Amino acid sequence: MLVREVKRITDRKEKILLEDGSSFVLYISEVRRFGIRPQEDLPQESVREIYDEILKKRSRLRCMNLLKTQDRTVSQLRGRLRLDGYPEETVAQALEYVASWHYTDDLRYAQNYIRQMAGRKSRKQIEYDLLGKGVERETIRAALLEAEDLNEDSQAQAILSHARRRGYDPERSSRDECIKLIRYLLTKGFGMDEIRAAMPGIMDRAHNLD
Repeated sequence: MLVREVKRITDRKEKILLEDGSSFVLYISEVRRFGIRPQEDLPQESVREIYDEILKKRSRLRCMNLLKTQDRTVSQLRGRLRLDGYPEETVAQALEYVASWHYTDDLRYAQNYIRQMAGRKSRKQIEYDLLGKGVERETIRAALLEAEDLNEDSQAQAILSHARRRGYDPERSSRDECIKLIRYLLTKGFGMDEIRAAMPGIMDRAHNLD
């Protein structure tokens, strides 16, 4: 396999680009060990050894280290591995490995996230956040259906928390301040009925105060 380019990316690592468009990252010492040079052939057996003996193990360890610090979705892990320069083959193998040990579970991740955000964010905002983290919509819906923490009381707590942070005073806030708060809460995914239930009287103040 022809090596198109050897590119220094840190003081310890280099990225190797092959003629078929694939690429991978090795330590400089490994690049030297395999005799990898631009515009020279890299034997297929060497490519296979790099994939099977180095990158496969390294990508698994990288996944495990990422999961040690915090729970992550499959999509987040995939993104980090790609960012680190691992080829798709070893990314898939690493994700399959951690999944086989049940270290990754997007449903569990979504359920934990819902519990953490209950009382702080709206149902819609939580769904939007999880989509942004790469969780499939069907998985989110399943987690939301099972979420006992995301009830009316938690939504009311979240609304009141937002209102306090924005300085809302049910006795002193002006009509404009009430209107701005309502609009803000709507952008956060709370419904009008939820806002009305959590803050009785705010609608009257928003419409009747001068």
